[in-house]
Amino acid sequence: MRNGEQSAESVVEEHLERLLRAQPELNGAAHVLEDQARAEARSPRPGPLSGLPVSIKETFGIAGAEITAGSRVRPPDHCAADARAVQRLRDAGAIVIARSNVPEFAMAGETDNPVFGRSRNPLNPDRTCGGSSGGEGVLVASGASALGLGSDILGSIRIPAAFCGVVGFKPVSSAVSKAGSWPSGDDGLFVDSWLAAGPLARSVRDTRLAYSVLAGRAAEPGSPPVRLLTGPGFAWRAEHPSIDAAVAGARAALADAGAEDDPRDLPDVRVLFKAMTRLLGHELVPHLKAQLTDARGRRFSIPAELARQLAGRGRIYPGLLQLLALGPVVRTLFPGGVNRARETILGARTRIRAALGSDAVLLAPTVGMLAPRHGAMNRQTLKPGVNYRMTALTFCNIMDLPAISVPAWRFRDPQSGLVPGVMLAAGPGAEACLLNAAEIVEAAIGHGYGSAGPGNGESES
Repeated sequence: MRNGEQSAESVVEEHLERLLRAQPELNGAAHVLEDQARAEARSPRPGPLSGLPVSIKETFGIAGAEITAGSRVRPPDHCAADARAVQRLRDAGAIVIARSNVPEFAMAGETDNPVFGRSRNPLNPDRTCGGSSGGEGVLVASGASALGLGSDILGSIRIPAAFCGVVGFKPVSSAVSKAGSWPSGDDGLFVDSWLAAGPLARSVRDTRLAYSVLAGRAAEPGSPPVRLLTGPGFAWRAEHPSIDAAVAGARAALADAGAEDDPRDLPDVRVLFKAMTRLLGHELVPHLKAQLTDARGRRFSIPAELARQLAGRGRIYPGLLQLLALGPVVRTLFPGGVNRARETILGARTRIRAALGSDAVLLAPTVGMLAPRHGAMNRQTLKPGVNYRMTALTFCNIMDLPAISVPAWRFRDPQSGLVPGVMLAAGPGAEACLLNAAEIVEAAIGHGYGSAGPGNGESES
């Protein structure tokens, strides 16, 4: 577009055509904004994203639209204005072409709900695209959207990024405004500090650009990391050889760039996982349950809904019911200890941030498995206990660290066609170091969509 080889109209039209062609099978979009996008493309705003087609998670407000969060029970939010993050993208010249699908209440690791149905993985439609920003993973990975806006409370950006083979960046919770989104993060809950808004893209370069717009500050290339933190407390498990190979490749690339191993006594993820479970059961689950009071004032009942589900007449997504049912179990097993759980997490945040400083990164698999078949993700993740496939992922939310998932195309599984994701995390304020490390890893283990993507032949945006 800068060279005059293409117009915003032609670029938007290409993406809309690709989106509409893929939508019947992949179902990444909750709404396609064809007429509005075409009208804006005729006279795009100037700016760093001028004319670029982007997609927005359905939980972010769009003026004149509703936020359903994929629920038939919860009364929708009517949006008088764009969410602040959406407005930042528009002010930079981006053109919103779609709102993307989510699991109900954006609280599951795969994307399905009673309103918009199931989204499927572009790399292998028999597999889940992840969640809760699963529709964004689908749209960006299939080439239907140049950039996506998602949110992440326990991996919701990085899971779909890893499963769909794109880049997903979870900033610090305060970096990108959540005003005008659901949940807004201003409910006074401690778990709000786990929730961040951020971009999905097909390259680290594009992620850097999108983040600079969303956060309102430049994230210029910085120095490579000097240290790579390792420690016995940072426990995780990978269930496919391609994941271990990808992490080893990333580690070698960072070592070649000058990063040295720095063994540290890191916070024990097992202790933090238990503290997280207590806060979910005592704080988040009751808050979500209250949201299910319907427009007629009827309060939600877990036993009544379970009976409906068994009779095939459920009103909510089974994965959401599974999460809500966790609350009473946790409150029974751990009747107190919420303040202690908060203190445990706050103390660990102080320790890990001091250890990371401004020149170190953590390295781990994004998720300790490749995208499972539909339905299996919830069975494997929505249950009590320490889940070592998820500990590294959720660690970054609990610690409120910026973290990025990079696809390892060079270690693509030939049988399933899926791509492992490698995650890097850094201290707050060290985003430049983190993104620079991600570019080093991307150059070593990721080919990018131009040569090894999901068959659409598209280059980076």
